[in-house]
This record gives sequence, C-alpha cells and structure tokens, in this order.
Amino acid sequence: MARNKYIVIDGTTYPVAIIELKRKADILDKTAYRSEDGELHREVIGTFYNYSLKIGVINNEALYNKLFWVLSQPVASHKVKFPHDNEEYEAYFSSVQDDIVLITETGFKAKGLTCNCTGMRPRIKPGAKMPDFGDISSGSTSVIGGGVSNG
Repeated sequence: MARNKYIVIDGTTYPVAIIELKRKADILDKTAYRSEDGELHREVIGTFYNYSLKIGVINNEALYNKLFWVLSQPVASHKVKFPHDNEEYEAYFSSVQDDIVLITETGFKAKGLTCNCTGMRPRIKPGAKMPDFGDISSGSTSVIGGGVSNG
C-alpha cells in the first residue's frame, strides 16, 4: 500500500506540506509508587504516541482556514493519519497557533501553523507483541545531510 504524503483528519485529506513532525512515545502509569525499600512499583497503562507538527506555507486561503478550523475544533477527538504511518490514530489537537503576517482588505496571509496531537489511547499496551518490521540485517544508519554512515 502506498503511503499518503499528506495529513488525513476525519477522512479528509489536507494537501499541505508537513515540514516538521516530532513524535514522542510517552509511557504512562496508572499508578506508580516506591516501597519502603526504595523499589519502584508501576502499573503501566501503555505507550502513547504524541506528536507536534509544523505545517509549511499554504497559499490557498480557503484550505488554510478549513485546516485551522478543523485543528481548533472543540471536540473530544479526531481520526488522524500521518504521512509516515498509514495507521489511523484517534487523537485530539491542542496548542494550535500561527503567525498572521499580512492583513489586506480581501484576506490575510499566515505562516508557522503548528499544533500538538495527543493520543486518546495507548498505541502499545503492556504485553503487546512486536510487529514484523521487515528485514533489518541489511539496514544502515546515516545522518540526514550526509557525513555518518554504517552499512
């Protein structure tokens, strides 16, 4: 299956460039405490994937306004797909912000649209089996932009 190169929210594809997508894996506890001997005891809920994203310049004002409105809706959650992962993900958006840089009689220009996307439930639950990610024996590592390589 081909990957979608745009963000999909509630079934609608937004043809915008995501210029930065930061993923954070937060492992959350239901309870955690230290016993008298100092040992930490945890009841783990699971691993939540949370994102922060930055959208590139959008020259289509209608598209920009629709995306900003969807991201800032006061709803419990959205169904989201990110370009790197075609799996649908239930999450909510927060801290939606941009910079309005030009206001004219017919509209405005904005840039720097950013937001956070927080998972509604864990993507990985305790005891989950690791998916088959394919063959890693011929993999390589590199620094984007060149310089370091292994493989």
